[in-house]
Amino acid sequence: MSTSTLKKFQIAAATSLALLAGAAMAESMKGRVDAVDAGAKAVVLAGITFQTDPNTRYDAGLGSFADLRQGQKVQIEFVRENGKYIVKLIQLQN
Repeated sequence: MSTSTLKKFQIAAATSLALLAGAAMAESMKGRVDAVDAGAKAVVLAGITFQTDPNTRYDAGLGSFADLRQGQKVQIEFVRENGKYIVKLIQLQN
């Protein structure tokens, strides 16, 4: 392998590692919905405000954000981005 090919490989590997290190790690939380803010499309769980976005997925029990209600038991999968909790998936719990 030539020196320039090796350098290109090292740069590609370092870039890949940097991207992986910066990727948001999903977290999960279960509890009862404290509040639903339809205007902001946010849900509060255990005093924490979770922001939904167009990429948020809802399980079969929750077809959309409009189906969320205060008091429902849910599990939220989320990531932390720029100081906000962004919802990736909301599942209704029994």
